[in-house]
Amino acid sequence: MPQNANYAPILPLITTPRLNHFITTFRPIQDCEIYGVYIWTQHAASSIYPLLQNLEITLRNSIDREATRRFGQKWWDNPGLQCRNRIQNTTFYSKITQAIDKLNSDWVQEQRLKRVVNPGNPPVWSHDQIIAATDFSAWHFILKDEFAAPRGRNPGNHQHFLWPQSFGRCFKNYATFSRSSGDARQKLQNRLIELRKYRNRLFHHQPIWVKAPNVTDAATAIDTIRVKIKRIEQAINAIDPDVENIMAITGLFSHALRICSLQELGIYTFSRVPRRLTRRQKRSLRKVISARSQELSQTFEYGEKLYRLHPAR
Repeated sequence: MPQNANYAPILPLITTPRLNHFITTFRPIQDCEIYGVYIWTQHAASSIYPLLQNLEITLRNSIDREATRRFGQKWWDNPGLQCRNRIQNTTFYSKITQAIDKLNSDWVQEQRLKRVVNPGNPPVWSHDQIIAATDFSAWHFILKDEFAAPRGRNPGNHQHFLWPQSFGRCFKNYATFSRSSGDARQKLQNRLIELRKYRNRLFHHQPIWVKAPNVTDAATAIDTIRVKIKRIEQAINAIDPDVENIMAITGLFSHALRICSLQELGIYTFSRVPRRLTRRQKRSLRKVISARSQELSQTFEYGEKLYRLHPAR
């Protein structure tokens, strides 16, 4: 049985601080439980990656598409786009220049690998190439007040600012945060900053649960993860409900919630007792599961739902 395997050679390979996080919060006792929590967190993180990736892409493309419609290609350099401060001094613009610098650096590195003696200057990067090279933070920085028309001024000047004129096009369902576009923009900015920081935690292999005085065990830790999943879903819905709906239909949210649960954790820590099947149920199951496809998922439909069967271990 897997729980009786020798985990002693494996656990020392995991850093002590990381193991201590698991032990303090999830309170595993046996070595198999400690390693089980470690493996479960990897599966949990991998289920959340697609949600954060879709959030970043949806946010970026929604704002860029609308800004391009109004101000054209490379709209950040269009004098017609007004900003309360000099746009070149904004954090968003610095993110654009960082994206260009990264493209240049990658190009130079590629020329070196090709052993090009005199590569010359990097190419002029297209609008789409620059946008694709930006990071997540660029797209919450552009929600700052400096890109919004000042209140109390001539409403005719609003056409030269990105916000509030374009907010409803970029965030089609912003009313789920607030009926006031200005208030919703501030709340969405804060939410996106929160989720971007959470994304960085996942990408740097830090604990995926939120540390707080009330987070004292597996149940409370997993609750904080599920809150993040729901907040990602809410943010995507505020940008474009159609995108959120497609992600829900394809099972991305339900998959993450299933993985990030006490029941799923119990599979990896050997604390969840498998359900006993009757002989009749076993016969029926043999008709669905093939012994030759142990590394494949078997699918079947029931009640207008698609189900998947595969070995857990």
